[in-house]
Amino acid sequence: MHIPTASSTPGPVPLSIVTGFLGSGKTTFLNWLLSQPGTGRIVVVVNEFGEIGLDHQLIATPVENIVLIEGGCLCCEVRGDLVQTLRDLRQRRDSGQIPDFDQVVVETTGLSNPIPILQTVLCDESVRDDYRLHRIVTLVDAVNSAAQMRMHPEAIRQVAVADLLLVSKRDLPQAGDPDLLEAELRAINPGAALVTSRRGCPEGLSAQDVLSGGDLHGQTAFLRWLQAGEDQVRRAMQASGQASLLAPTGGMTSLSHALRPLGIESFAIRRPGEISSTGLVMWLNLLATMKGEHLLRLKAILNVEGRPVALHAAQTIVHEPVQMAEWPGADRDSRIVVISRGSIRREFERSLEHLDQRVPETPSKPGFDPAAYQRFLNLAQAFTPGAERTADASTETP
Repeated sequence: MHIPTASSTPGPVPLSIVTGFLGSGKTTFLNWLLSQPGTGRIVVVVNEFGEIGLDHQLIATPVENIVLIEGGCLCCEVRGDLVQTLRDLRQRRDSGQIPDFDQVVVETTGLSNPIPILQTVLCDESVRDDYRLHRIVTLVDAVNSAAQMRMHPEAIRQVAVADLLLVSKRDLPQAGDPDLLEAELRAINPGAALVTSRRGCPEGLSAQDVLSGGDLHGQTAFLRWLQAGEDQVRRAMQASGQASLLAPTGGMTSLSHALRPLGIESFAIRRPGEISSTGLVMWLNLLATMKGEHLLRLKAILNVEGRPVALHAAQTIVHEPVQMAEWPGADRDSRIVVISRGSIRREFERSLEHLDQRVPETPSKPGFDPAAYQRFLNLAQAFTPGAERTADASTETP
């Protein structure tokens, strides 16, 4: 089993998400993308609260809600459920009512949280067989983004989930300090590629780069994000004079950097040795349930009983762990990069000890197993703020 990569063979259609706060330049970017040669046939799905503001000539309306754009692309407005819209696109393509297409791009509204769209594509059984989450592009307004991120948590989530950050309006005199903006974006999302966008055109990137270079499950892009995240957190710690905090804790090393005005913390963890598949399943279930609302993004390579396993998570959505074909290098440590809203690092670190849990021996008699229940309580307690103090106090001698 391996991490799937982009392929020209028949299979699920790549689906990308274009998001960004109001006025950040999403439609300008899409106009540029659709005007480029060699991009293939694209369906642009526009959120129901948005506008079909594409400048291209609308040639026909083959089916209600869908318009054909010059060059063979389609534009579709969501008037109901996104799941139903994606099903309709597939059915109408298969029946010949609309032309075939190579890619789908979903444009969100400026005020939307993109996490539910990720959840739809990744978790809905009627969608995930036909579409593959490919890339998340977030437009960032260099003039207004600092204020937006301080006032609207949606703007932070849009940045945190991105694989590609396109910074628009950098050439305007009202744009703030570019180094400060980059530092904030890197603190929220240390692993994303960060590129200036001028009139919708990403500097140094072709349309093919945007559409084909960032498969979320592609091994190269995944490793690049993970390594960039580790490097950025380390640089931030060194720049703030906190490099001394990078110290081993029970064989594990960790470091973190907080962007306090936005309430964002990013941290990276390295953990030597193998973890058990049983412990991983329990840990992931409780991670999503108890800390999902704070978890903006997580990516990891885990050493699961000697095998390399890739892991992605965003809020309560934990992608199914995928075994990689081989280790990407000689490094066998488990590596985790986390972006959270609020500080969860201490509880997160404490919870990792439970990754070592193994399948207990089957009891001779069926019934309640106090030892198994205690293991579950210990794991749940690790995700509870203040649990460490409670546990320490309970072991004190009266």
